[in-house]
Amino acid sequence: MFWNKKIQEIDNLILNSNELNEKSSEDASVINVKINGKDQLFSTYSYSEDKLNSEFSNYVFDKAKDAPIKEKIKIKIHSASDIDASEVQQSLKSHCKSAYKESKKEIKRILLVSTIMTILGILALTALILINHFTENIYITSIVEIAAWVFIWEAVDYFFLQRPVVKGKCLLIQRIYMAEIEICKDDNIK
Repeated sequence: MFWNKKIQEIDNLILNSNELNEKSSEDASVINVKINGKDQLFSTYSYSEDKLNSEFSNYVFDKAKDAPIKEKIKIKIHSASDIDASEVQQSLKSHCKSAYKESKKEIKRILLVSTIMTILGILALTALILINHFTENIYITSIVEIAAWVFIWEAVDYFFLQRPVVKGKCLLIQRIYMAEIEICKDDNIK
C-alpha cells in the first residue's frame, strides 16, 4: 500500500507539532511586514499611481490567502523610516484596482470561451445526429463524437473549474483593498 505507518507518523508529527500550534495562535488576519526603506515598499521605476513594489504586493497577497474569511485584514508595516500610511493605502488600493480589473477581464474571457465551446459542442452533437441519420460510417461518427465531447468538456472546465479560481482571486483582491494599514515606527530595524 502506498500509505504506510511511517508516513502516517511523520504526517501526525508535522500536523501536531507544538511549534506549529504556537505559530497558529498568532492572528492570521494581521500581516506583519518589515520594511528597511521606501524602495522595498514602492517601485522606483513606476511613474503612474500604481507604484507598489511587486515583491511587497506578492508578499501581502500570499499572506492574505491564509487570513480567515470572516475577519478583516490588517497590514502592519514595521519600519525605521518615515512612511506615510495614506500614501501606502493609496498605492495599495491603486494596485488592487488594476489587479481587480484584470481579474474581471479574465472572468469575461472565461465566460466567452466556455460559451463558444458549448456552442461548438452542441453543433458537433447535431452534426453527429445528422451523420448517423444519413450514413453508417463508424469512423466519421467516432471522430465527430469525440470532438463534440471535447468541446463540451472544455466548456465545463472553463466554467466550473477555472472561473471559481479567478472569482476567488477577485474576493482576495477585494479583501486586500479594504485592508487597514498601520505604520509601526520600529527603531530596531536597520
